[in-house]
Amino acid sequence: MAEEDVPEAEEGKKKGGKLKLIILIVVGVLLIAALSIFGTWFMLKDKLAGPDDMSIDEMAMSDPSLSAEQGEALYFAMDPAFIINYTNGGKSRFLQVELTLLTRDPEALAVIEQHNPLIRNNLLDVFSMQDISMLATAEGKQKLAEELAAAVQAILDVELGRPGVESVLYRSFIIQ
Repeated sequence: MAEEDVPEAEEGKKKGGKLKLIILIVVGVLLIAALSIFGTWFMLKDKLAGPDDMSIDEMAMSDPSLSAEQGEALYFAMDPAFIINYTNGGKSRFLQVELTLLTRDPEALAVIEQHNPLIRNNLLDVFSMQDISMLATAEGKQKLAEELAAAVQAILDVELGRPGVESVLYRSFIIQ
């Protein structure tokens, strides 16, 4: 009789041991998932919050460039994309940029369409004068956008008598 009780006790310990192992694994997985979610939230909480939690209407009212008095925004896509090659330390690097011009002046849009080859030529000149390492930074991209806008505005100033373009917007910006 004593011999029969021993195997049952060992069998119960084995089942209990496996159950404990399964429970520990499940708890571990849940703990890792919870820590991952919390870590992601903690790292992105500043990026997920809007600018002072303003509504879209409040943002539109606070930005003077979005006022209705200026007219409707008109966009001109500079297609095809610009592809520029740079040599940096003996290595070839490439920049591919897709641009859109923002204007609120229909006459300026017509001039942009008419003089698109001249505008593309001048923009390529601006691209060729850039340092590829500077373009990898946010400040470099912002400076480039300002220089591109100035190049387009110079052409429109001659052809139209006013700058006509508010800004140059990036649709794609790839450095390889």
